Amino acid sequence: MREPNLIPCLPENAPFTLEQRAYLNGFLAGIFSREPAREASAVETSTPPLLTLSILFASQTGNAENLAKRLAKEAGKRGFAPTIHDLGKYPIEQLASESRVLIIASTYGDGEPPDNAKPFWEKLCASALTFSQTKFSVCALGDTNYPKFCAFGGDLEKKLTALGATCVFTRANCDVDFEEPFSKWQNEVLSALNSTESARAKPTDLIAENPEPRVGQNANESTYSRNNPFPAPLVTNRKLTGEGSEKDTRHFEISLEGSDLNYEVGDALGVYPMNCPTLVNEILGIFKFSGEEFVNGREGAEIPLREALLLHYEITKIPVPLLQAVSEQTGDETLKSLVAPTANGALTKFLWGRDAVDLLRAHSSVKFSPAEFVRFFKKLSPRLYSISSSPKAHPGQVHLTINVLRYESLGRARKGVCSTFLAERVDSNSPVPVFVHANKIFRPPLNPDTSIIMVGPGTGIAPFRAFLQERQAIGAKGKNWLFFGDQRSATDFMYRDELETMQRDGLLTKLDTAFSRDQSEKIYVQHRMREHAKELFSWFEDGAHFYVCGDALRMARDVDAALHEIIQTGGNRTVEQAIEYVSRLKTEKRYQRDVY
Repeated sequence: MREPNLIPCLPENAPFTLEQRAYLNGFLAGIFSREPAREASAVETSTPPLLTLSILFASQTGNAENLAKRLAKEAGKRGFAPTIHDLGKYPIEQLASESRVLIIASTYGDGEPPDNAKPFWEKLCASALTFSQTKFSVCALGDTNYPKFCAFGGDLEKKLTALGATCVFTRANCDVDFEEPFSKWQNEVLSALNSTESARAKPTDLIAENPEPRVGQNANESTYSRNNPFPAPLVTNRKLTGEGSEKDTRHFEISLEGSDLNYEVGDALGVYPMNCPTLVNEILGIFKFSGEEFVNGREGAEIPLREALLLHYEITKIPVPLLQAVSEQTGDETLKSLVAPTANGALTKFLWGRDAVDLLRAHSSVKFSPAEFVRFFKKLSPRLYSISSSPKAHPGQVHLTINVLRYESLGRARKGVCSTFLAERVDSNSPVPVFVHANKIFRPPLNPDTSIIMVGPGTGIAPFRAFLQERQAIGAKGKNWLFFGDQRSATDFMYRDELETMQRDGLLTKLDTAFSRDQSEKIYVQHRMREHAKELFSWFEDGAHFYVCGDALRMARDVDAALHEIIQTGGNRTVEQAIEYVSRLKTEKRYQRDVY
């Protein structure tokens, strides 16, 4: 006999596609969530039909895809039959025939669509279709560290509305800490879609006596997650850059023993950091707070102010609400102009290199209570780092390759929150709260005989160290070509001994390096790529996969431009043919990027 509150769902290894599994799970959830209501009644009532719902996702690192799955599960419990679609495979003609659509869309780089969504977006912009029967809403994911925060989600909303679709609920703009705004959007948008079905009974009436279903946990699944990080010991903190380097890049090894956390090469590790105690003390000193005053933490519970500033809030940036409040208290015309809607780039320029201490010292007359003060700040978010080890080579461990950020601005020393936390403030008595962040769209080829080309300057080498370890462990016969670059060969050639050993052993077929400051003219990885245009094109023609990791705004764009040139020169193609060739690489998942 089925346990009353247990809603069955298909196991992950069931032989169905993502879309089929989501539909069937939604169908089961829709049926079984209403069973108690039927059992409680002596008279059998008719069950209203499930509402079709298409959930589309545009994901760069996997967050949007994961949230799409969560949304489908919740929709299934509320009277919908959801299907999930990757925008990279979704035809816009199908969108025109949909009646209910929810889109979860990440913004990549400088306001661009994620790689998997670019073809869809280009076709949508050129489309003459009308979407008059489509009701939709968008949940946009982004990062307020970038000027064009959530721009792609906003562009989608505007374009669909212009093409005749009806937006049934205002777009949600989610920062890196997306849990709260996503959950709010999910609840309200499903209610909004249901409210448009006037002849339909409210799903909440049907499941009022059936609380959140208990879903059995896989025996191999860890209880640790983003919301419940594992307190992991840091076992190695080793400097990779040599004496005289302008950088401090480190190799960290973290133990996962006892966590049941599993990862694959290409995944990232989420790390919850602690703010610098010196910065916290500066803030407390400005207001003459003791630090023992009670305030709300990020989960709402009351905690001491010092703990809140150390562990719960982002204090290394000036939040716009704080800037607004200071401008109102002081009447400062410059601050007023910065928070005005017409500020544009002036606000971004002002905020760069400043933190709350700079603002408060410059306007020492302002007064806030501890509770008022913390409400201005965003929650302290975990930092995601590309994993630089293979679990097959280092079972029970995860390795990270991180550049420790330190710089001066306005006469004060500044520190990267998480990088200096790991480098300076973690010891044997202070574990690192971590979780695994899956990145399913950045994986080595399934066929180990397939060749790969990897472009990873600086800390972008991290996942490729993992790729090479993995391919060595499984005896992959495909060729491996790595392009690595940094400032100087003598001080910044990270993992040099490892890479040269891999090359001698035949694992690393080709290793091309570009050290920008070893000569008068600066040479970067894209220059080395162009030098090998014909050979690179030959690898592509033989089926090689192409991977890029590192800086999104400059390096990734330059490498992409070089790739198009290589197809033209090495493959004797026109500009249009090169564009089509690269587009095909992306469609076939042979061009993958992990950029930030």
